[in-house]
Amino acid sequence: MDPGKRSFDVKEFSVAGTFKDAPSKIRARILARIAWLVVSFWSRSIKTRFVNREVPERFKAEGKNVIFAFFHGDLLALLHSHRDAGLLVPASESRDGEIMARVLRNFGFEVVRGSTKRNGHKALLALIRGMRRGRTVAIAVDGPRGPLHEVKTGAVFLAGISQAPIIPVTAAAKHSTIAEKSWDKLVIPAPFTECLVQYGDPIYVKNASSDEIVSAQRKLETDLRRLTHEVVLRRSAGGRPGSNRNQQSLTRRNG
Repeated sequence: MDPGKRSFDVKEFSVAGTFKDAPSKIRARILARIAWLVVSFWSRSIKTRFVNREVPERFKAEGKNVIFAFFHGDLLALLHSHRDAGLLVPASESRDGEIMARVLRNFGFEVVRGSTKRNGHKALLALIRGMRRGRTVAIAVDGPRGPLHEVKTGAVFLAGISQAPIIPVTAAAKHSTIAEKSWDKLVIPAPFTECLVQYGDPIYVKNASSDEIVSAQRKLETDLRRLTHEVVLRRSAGGRPGSNRNQQSLTRRNG
């Protein structure tokens, strides 16, 4: 071997993590960029109307932050209407979470990493610090992997600590497809359709005691399920009331 040439040692790259991690990081970056471009062009074609928007606007005018709580399946429907608002959102540390985090950042969201299964405490502390800086948080309360429409304790616990109100939010599109094979029954609005976003009344959590958390968790789940029902019926009333397609959509989403 030519003494003037340095040999290639895989171990050097493995120790640093660059050689081993580079392919997955590059794939995540490329997929996230493609996803952002597709979703960005698609979402700009959608017309959004709001119901009860005065609820979050009132807190914003008073300089108070809130915690938006939504079901994971409404993520795409809510993404464009809340872009560039500086919202703080958690994303899991899984491979899919890495792609989602990059997409969210491209839409103007601030992302913290962690979930109930991986480094949840780290994400919670980051959310608390963000709220102390005045940031508003948005959390998919049945994420990251379900069960469908079952509220986890994260958003409620955060509200108990921060004393910020939880505002339930849901959405429905006039024309959409439901990803039946995904655990969250992801709603994919059709291009150029109309999307309705509805906010619920604020939920206050007095403290972070076990009894208060359980009580608020049940109320949030009840309110979100009711709002999901209401917004689909409201959207249906704006199109074809009582149509089989809309009733089937409502049944599938509510399990």
